[in-house]
Amino acid sequence: MTTCFIGADGSGPSRAAIRWALARAAGDSNPVVLVHVIDDEWGLLGAGYAAEAERRARELLAVELADAVRRYPGVDVGARIVHGSPAWTLAGLPSADDLLVVGTHKTGFLHGRVLGSRSVQVAAAARCSVAVVPDTTFDTRRGVVVGVDRFDGSAAAVVRGAREAARLGQELLLVHAPPVSHVLRSADLPSSTGTAQRLLAEAAERAAQAAPETTVRRRLVHREPAEALLDAGNGASLLVLGVSHPHAATQSVIGSVTHDVLMNITVPVLVARDA
Repeated sequence: MTTCFIGADGSGPSRAAIRWALARAAGDSNPVVLVHVIDDEWGLLGAGYAAEAERRARELLAVELADAVRRYPGVDVGARIVHGSPAWTLAGLPSADDLLVVGTHKTGFLHGRVLGSRSVQVAAAARCSVAVVPDTTFDTRRGVVVGVDRFDGSAAAVVRGAREAARLGQELLLVHAPPVSHVLRSADLPSSTGTAQRLLAEAAERAAQAAPETTVRRRLVHREPAEALLDAGNGASLLVLGVSHPHAATQSVIGSVTHDVLMNITVPVLVARDA
């Protein structure tokens, strides 16, 4: 059984993540756990500060849990308080088969490997698939977008994206954007395009096997991958990305494209790991 863990801290993005995850859980029988992490630094300030942090955590989770039960009475929802460094403790809680959902504040576009957002830290450190949810509306969004690349992690993203599209009853769009630095001389462009089209065709076949009733479309884009994926995901229900640069067997390191997408997030993003 897959358990959905949701980071709960009382913020707007956290509540958006809870709403998104509970709505998703309403369609299956998997349990949901609201998790609040008390930063260990409170304990360094003394027993009084630590006790106050514990009291506030209990009050926050009681409010969130009551609201969750009221809105989604059929969902198995629990709550848990843990202690530690928020991002790393939250990331280490689920097993590889679980799903971890966190909210995020939208940020400006940033290239590079600086881990400037707690949600990016969580997505990089977790062993399981991670959904990062911005504080936005979800009711009018349609379609699931999957980023396709040449790394092994892309296969897990395609299968997961196809199943999510089938669950939602929506179309699946496979997007491949070769890195701009890899664009060849114009004379070699036909060969490069042919390779990209074959990559998309293989992904479409994999998606069809995972979700035979789902409509699958393909798109090849010649622009920066993160920008292409964000553009394709504008208005979509979900954007699914793989772990492009797995670190040994843990698959704990996300690629620069996933990092840049999460730093300029406009749509719920699922970083899919193959458990």
